[in-house]
Amino acid sequence: MIRRFLRTYQASPVGVTPPRPLAIPDEDEPTGESQYNLEVERDLTLWEPLILPESPAAPGEFPEWFVDGSHIGQPVLCVRAPQGYPIPLWIAEVGAVGLRLQGRRFVREFFAIDRVLGFIGEPFPWQEIEEFMLAMMSVPELAIRVLLARLPDSSIHSWFDYEAMRHQIHNRCQNEMLKLEVLALEAAPNLPTLVDGQLVGRLGEQTAMNRPLIVGAVKSPRPPAFPPQGHTTMLNLKAGQRTPYYLDARPSDVALASWFLRLADGPRLAPNWGIVRIDVPWVQLERYPEGASRSDFVNRLSRWLVDARCRIDSYARMPISLDPIVRAEESLKPLMTPILVLVNRFYRAAGMFRGDES
Repeated sequence: MIRRFLRTYQASPVGVTPPRPLAIPDEDEPTGESQYNLEVERDLTLWEPLILPESPAAPGEFPEWFVDGSHIGQPVLCVRAPQGYPIPLWIAEVGAVGLRLQGRRFVREFFAIDRVLGFIGEPFPWQEIEEFMLAMMSVPELAIRVLLARLPDSSIHSWFDYEAMRHQIHNRCQNEMLKLEVLALEAAPNLPTLVDGQLVGRLGEQTAMNRPLIVGAVKSPRPPAFPPQGHTTMLNLKAGQRTPYYLDARPSDVALASWFLRLADGPRLAPNWGIVRIDVPWVQLERYPEGASRSDFVNRLSRWLVDARCRIDSYARMPISLDPIVRAEESLKPLMTPILVLVNRFYRAAGMFRGDES
């Protein structure tokens, strides 16, 4: 069935190509107009880089559970819809891991891994799609689950735009990784938690109210809708300094207290290199009295994060990485199948090969 379906719709091998930028929201950021209150800690006219004191974080004010996810995949085939437009097939393995801090050790106490094949099935007869999905699950060396993505919005992108199709399918697989991260988050509901990435999409307001501290560390945040004073303060940060915290009340599942923190000074590949965005649910910040108590908590947490920064010079993203998250990543990837092995197994099941391989 797999080979018949692929032959019927003119499947041809494709590989990894440099992605072309698209004018669509990044999957690592929520959609909609963000609403900021930049003056909850101090007036915008008084914004300047804040030096972190050496005060240690108290128990419950620093993470003990660390969550990271992984999505390793690439396009392998491109089929033609009955209407003629190209639809790539994206093969991937997605996973999530939870590490627990025990004394001076990190112990892996949770992991989940899933193999997926991203695909847009709308243009094809549903019976053929069902048979194709069942056949993919029945291949013993693959046992891969087909994820159906939606067609891009035709008012924004042409369906004959291969890159728009690829981006849509990639995001569908990325969302599957986020679901596994939520499971990792829920595996330790009573521990203060650090998530690699944004919190939006991973928890709601009610969850944030009922659990201990949860922190999101966003390595590559998109430029916020700040006035010049806010951007200037962020770019002027030195290692171990932060911006004032602000309220980010987006049309999403949880309002955030956010601030920017420079973990390291170098090597600087860009003016904002070494800067991460730290997110904490606003309802959790409200556990501290308004004013100096909140600022002191943000300082203590930020100092802990700076002390926990990655110090491995050979790690490409060292200046924006935290050591516990690097350890979580290292504990998860050996459990996953190398992507080239998955690709070759898929081509064998499809009765195809790239043609440029010896």
